[in-house]
Amino acid sequence: MKNLLLSSSLVVLMLTGCKFGHYGELIKTTAGTDYPKSLFGDNFNSFLFKTNISVYNKNFSGLLVTKQLSANDYRVIFTTELGMKMFDFEFKDTAFTLHYCVPQFNKPKLLKVIQKDIETLLMSNISNKRQTHYEDKDGLYRVQKLEFPKTENYYFTEKSSAQLTKIECAKKRIKNTTFTLSNYQNNFPDSILIQHHDIKLKIELNLLKK
Repeated sequence: MKNLLLSSSLVVLMLTGCKFGHYGELIKTTAGTDYPKSLFGDNFNSFLFKTNISVYNKNFSGLLVTKQLSANDYRVIFTTELGMKMFDFEFKDTAFTLHYCVPQFNKPKLLKVIQKDIETLLMSNISNKRQTHYEDKDGLYRVQKLEFPKTENYYFTEKSSAQLTKIECAKKRIKNTTFTLSNYQNNFPDSILIQHHDIKLKIELNLLKK
């Protein structure tokens, strides 16, 4: 009986930890009206990144360019360093257009994941999302939770620098993707790491030019 009770308690603790993780330690604060500030700004020409995509133990290196064509219309193209196009996406309002994709990336589930990653970085359609405000238990970060269909994003802004340093995408409060933003220069991170925890996918972006 003791062993049974101990096992039951451990299961409850494990389930609770998986469900709430460190989100359970966030402290709710007075709601504000501001949304996370866009990384790229409201209007920009283009950003060029040296890029490495590691997916299921295969690595693809090259250059990724993000260009704004007009308000809420973005073109994102990934090429090898020799100029061979790997994929070509367009995001306009809530529509997504696949202009081109090599077979290695042309898999519906993988495309959907990469599409969502880029949409998360562009932060172009977040102003109508329901949000809740928190801070971490140590009072170092201001945290905004935005609710999306079936998922929620947590935006961690460092209070001392007012810089967005992390975005976590979660489903049912279980973290599945972490965006780490570091080495800020002129209000933009020189380094962006996108790490998936539920599939073998990692995207590394290092800023070359903007």
